[in-house]
Amino acid sequence: MIQNRVNIPGWIGVACLIFMWSVILLPKSMMKPLLPMFDKIGPFGWLIPLAMVLMPTIAAKRGSKWWWGVLAIAIITLFAFLRVVLD
Repeated sequence: MIQNRVNIPGWIGVACLIFMWSVILLPKSMMKPLLPMFDKIGPFGWLIPLAMVLMPTIAAKRGSKWWWGVLAIAIITLFAFLRVVLD
């Protein structure tokens, strides 16, 4: 019997991944309305890249092999984000 289950940690990681790419790719003029949200995240902003990598790792260990692909994309995104931030 095939069991279809939703892998919530993996999808949380995908949401963080989408968020990080929107931060990297959106122009600064479009980011102005989002600045109050970033102020509320404040010192916990480092949790988003961490969740972006850890959540798909948990999903890959628990479920489908597709999550390993998401993990690879998350690691690439982490390095791209660090390059943007540290530049």
